Amino acid sequence: MFYNASPLIFERARELRLNMTNEEKILWSRLNKNQLKGYRFKAQHPIERFIADFYCHKARLVVEV
Repeated sequence: MFYNASPLIFERARELRLNMTNEEKILWSRLNKNQLKGYRFKAQHPIERFIADFYCHKARLVVEV
């Protein structure tokens, strides 16, 4: 689910994924690959004109660092 994000937002999200802060990398190492009871998170996920640091569709949860 990308909720009407523009191609420009997708490109910016990709750049942010490639250049995560150290804090984001640490959190991502715990959220990545369904490590939290099967909840799947996406890093730098586009939602309309915003980019969520981490997003879980199943839980409808956004985590900002």
